[in-house]
Amino acid sequence: MGLKVLYRPADEFMANSVKDLLEQNGVPAMVHSFQIPAYDGIARMMRPCWGEILVEEGDWERAKELVDGFLAAAEENPDE
Repeated sequence: MGLKVLYRPADEFMANSVKDLLEQNGVPAMVHSFQIPAYDGIARMMRPCWGEILVEEGDWERAKELVDGFLAAAEENPDE
């Protein structure tokens, strides 16, 4: 099976948070950054997101449920 894009985070913190959430729930995940350190933000001008979270196709549905729940909880409780 191949890798499939699950989520496109706005920043590195969110990318690592989602990856940690997935791995804590038994879903292996990979962070693919679009950023180019030597060019300080130029990649952000070309692409509106920081990067992407990739998971195996077979894990995608479970991973999607986890991320959707995480994002919904974050929207309900923005100050926590």
